[in-house]
This record gives sequence, C-alpha cells and structure tokens, in this order.
Amino acid sequence: MKTQLYDYIIIGAGSAGCVLASRLSEDPAAKVLLLEAGGECRSPIASTPALYGELQDSPYDWGDRTAPQTGLNGRRIFLPQGRTLGGSSAINYMIYIRGNRFDYDEWAERGAEGWSYEEVLPYFLRSEGNRRLSDRFHSSDGPLIVSSHKPNPLVERYLRAGQEIGLPFNPDFNGCSQDGCGPLQATLADGARCSVTEAFLSPARRRPNLTVLTHARALKIRLEGRRALGVDYLRLGAAESARAANEVILSAGAVRSPQLLMLSGIGPRAALESCGVDVRVDLPGVGKSLQDHLHTRVRCAITAPLTFGGLPEAEKEAARRQYHKDRSGPLASNFLEAGAFVKIDSSETRPELQLFFLAQLAPDFPEAGALSRHGLTFTAYINRPRSRGAVLLASADPLDRPIIDFNYLSVAEDLRCAVAGVRCNLQLLYAKAFDDIRGEEIAPGAHARSDAEIEAFVRRTASTTWHPAGSCKMGKDDMSVVDSALRVYGVEALRVVDASVMPTIVSGNTNAPVIMIAEKAADLIRRGIV
Repeated sequence: MKTQLYDYIIIGAGSAGCVLASRLSEDPAAKVLLLEAGGECRSPIASTPALYGELQDSPYDWGDRTAPQTGLNGRRIFLPQGRTLGGSSAINYMIYIRGNRFDYDEWAERGAEGWSYEEVLPYFLRSEGNRRLSDRFHSSDGPLIVSSHKPNPLVERYLRAGQEIGLPFNPDFNGCSQDGCGPLQATLADGARCSVTEAFLSPARRRPNLTVLTHARALKIRLEGRRALGVDYLRLGAAESARAANEVILSAGAVRSPQLLMLSGIGPRAALESCGVDVRVDLPGVGKSLQDHLHTRVRCAITAPLTFGGLPEAEKEAARRQYHKDRSGPLASNFLEAGAFVKIDSSETRPELQLFFLAQLAPDFPEAGALSRHGLTFTAYINRPRSRGAVLLASADPLDRPIIDFNYLSVAEDLRCAVAGVRCNLQLLYAKAFDDIRGEEIAPGAHARSDAEIEAFVRRTASTTWHPAGSCKMGKDDMSVVDSALRVYGVEALRVVDASVMPTIVSGNTNAPVIMIAEKAADLIRRGIV
C-alpha cells in the first residue's frame, strides 16, 4: 500500500475542510493533504442559484435517507449531503444565517470555553465578504461573498404581511437582533453560487504545499496506541494510506465523521463490539446527540403569473439564455429572499421558529421534482429541537451507509413548536398583502385548522432542512466527544471540525457557522493547541 507523509491530513472537503485546507496551507512550511470522497463539481447547474434542486440525489450528493421515523408515520426522510469539493456548500440553498448570539453563549456556559458569541464573531467576520452590509457585525474583506437580493414584488408583499401580523421589520438577521421579518442574504457572487470551493479552496490550490485528492474515500483512521497516525483510504479502486506528522482532522460532516470514528474503533464499546469492530477508545458520545431542523411547509397557488415555475416553457428557456449570457434574470436567485424569526413564548430569549418565504410552489416532498404551477411556499422549522437521535454503524464495512436516526418529534415540545410554525405561516398567507393573488390553499388545506389536524399534517409531510449537527459534540460531560479545542477525548493528534461538534444546533442555517468553526479551528491548530 502506497503511503505519503504530510503535516496535516484533512478528511472531507466540505465547508469546514476547504476552509481548513486554505488556512493551514497559508504556512508554506506545512504540508497539507485534503481528501474528498466525491469529485470536482464542474456542472453549470451547481453555479446557477435557482437550480439547486437538481443537485439533490445527483452525483454530487451522498443520497442518504434516514431510518424510518416513528414520529413521522414511519417515513424515511430524504437527507441531501454534499459529496463533492465544497461539500454541502456546493449543493445547498445558499442562505447566509449565523444563528442567534445566545446559541454561542450557551455553548460557552455548557463547557465550550472560547465559543461565546463575542469570541466567535471575529471568525465570522474573517470569512465574510459582504457586498451590502458594513458595521461591527459584518466584513467586506473575507473570501466568502455574501450578497443581498434585488427588489422583488412578492418579497415586498411578504414583508407587508409580516408587519400586518405583528412581526417587526428586521433588515439584518445577523446583526444586533434576530427577531422579526426581513430580507435574507445569500452566498452569491455576481449572480452565481459562492461555495467554499470558489471562496477558499480554488485560490489555495495554487500552493505547492497543498495536495487535494478527489474520489478518495476514507476507510479508517490509523492509530498507534492512542495516537492518530494517518488514514487509510480507497482512491479510484486502489487502497492507499497517508501519515500525518502533526494531526489528522476529521471534517466529514455530522453523519460521516462519527461513522469514521466508529469504524476506527473510537466510540461506544457495546455498539462497536456488536458490529465486530475492535474497540480502541471507549467514547460513548460518538454518534449520539444528533440534531436537525425539522420543517413543515404551507403551500398555496396564486392567481397571478409571478413565479418562475409556472411560466411557459418558452419563457423559461429565454430566462436560461439570459442567465448564460450575463448571469441575470430569475435564475440568478435562489427564490429564498425573505424570512422571519418568531418567538412563540415572549419570555424566551431566542425565537423558537425560523420562517422562510419561497417565491415558488414547492412539491409535496423536497425530493419530488419542480412544479409547473404558479404558487408560494411558507416554511417553518424548529430552531432548537429537543429531540435527539444517533448515527450508528450498520456494519464494520466502511463502504456501508451508516444508520441515520434523528428520532424526530420524540419530544412533545417539538410537535407543539411545529404546529405553531404552521399556524404562523397561515397567518402570513392570509394577510391582506396576498388577498388579490391568493389561490387554492394546497397544504395543509382549508379543512385543516384544529390542533389534531395540523399535528397529523406535520407527521405526514414534515421533512429535514438538511442541517444535521451534534453527533460529536463539544463539551465536558460524559457524552462529549471533543474538548473546546476540538480534540477527540482519549486520542492524540485527532480533531473533529464540522457541524458534528455543535453542542446544540444553532438557531438558523448551519453553513456559515460551520465555516466559522473551521476558521477558529485553524487558529487553534496554528497556535499549537495540542
């Protein structure tokens, strides 16, 4: 087996891995290897903001499904996760949200020293290149381009509807306050997706000290005693190995980082033994504390031809030509241009709900194809779910998919919150701002208004917002997997840097927080926190 020596080995070229590869390779003396199970993401679909739906279940996606979910009528839930350079930042919906400041303060209070809001804000600023906002909460100098959308008459209606139902206007969800209704920003640069590949990795690949290997599927972290020495991987059918003089950094995401730890003998003893894996470090929290944002959609047809999906094919083709010509027109938008953060209980410090306004009619389920009908979608998800699940090994075979069980709605409070989200979106839909264009209410349907009917609707239709987190959580309790420097307990020279380390999921989309985590991790590594 061929073996190469590097200073740092990064497993996974997603939002965290690309940032780490860029930052660590800034030191010309550091030899860095970045391994990615997928390939290059060169499809024009990937860079076109409006076409993100076509990237799901594509060659750029792992194509995962959850275990049957008892709380969702036994359904297996569709779970897209990026399998390409850029990871999920190459296939996501491009929304730029950092979460609530109290999320990070809570992390610090629970034992993650150094991760309070004021301590992580500089790392958000380091990565951000905001094209519109500039104050103490924003930076225009970072490589990740963040842009505002152009004026949209449907968005203007949504913002008026928010005012009607008592939601204050908020021009910046990443600013001094998260509460209210307002425009969303997105990781878009001049009408095209700005993934971490464009922002971080592509410029860094010119450096001779950075090696990027695609189609390299990590199989096992190689240990000597309790020190991580390197990684075995399969590349284009050939078994290869790499050694790390300094560290191995696991950035494979909240599903595959715990899977790889367990395949390497690091995890809950009984679970590993039941799969025939030799236990090297008994670490009970690996794969546990899995969390996700569960969303439910209110959908309605409209009587005016105001959405791309309902246009005649000739007009859609004209829009495609316009986009290919100068990256303008409807395809330059992700159609998710506004939203809200809403408190159910006014005594709460943080909103329990995040709402999205999609200026398109979404299908019954996210994995279904686009609809050729004019309509609108109002989405709500539970910001801080109480339900906890797990990532489990299906077997000791590293090519087997792991078992992913979010255990959605296993805590009654989550169902109460989901029902409140549906009710809030119905209020928005039936505000005067939409009176002149509102058509048939498709979901939940005008007949469904009691708590029991809406609960049944949630169980029948709710799905993931594709934000798995927490499965290798940071902290000090018995179920923590990494410490505040993201070092795996009981193992030397091994860190986890991705969404799996979140002690609790943030109140908002997870891409920007994962980039922040990697920025901070790069500093910890460069300062020699070992």
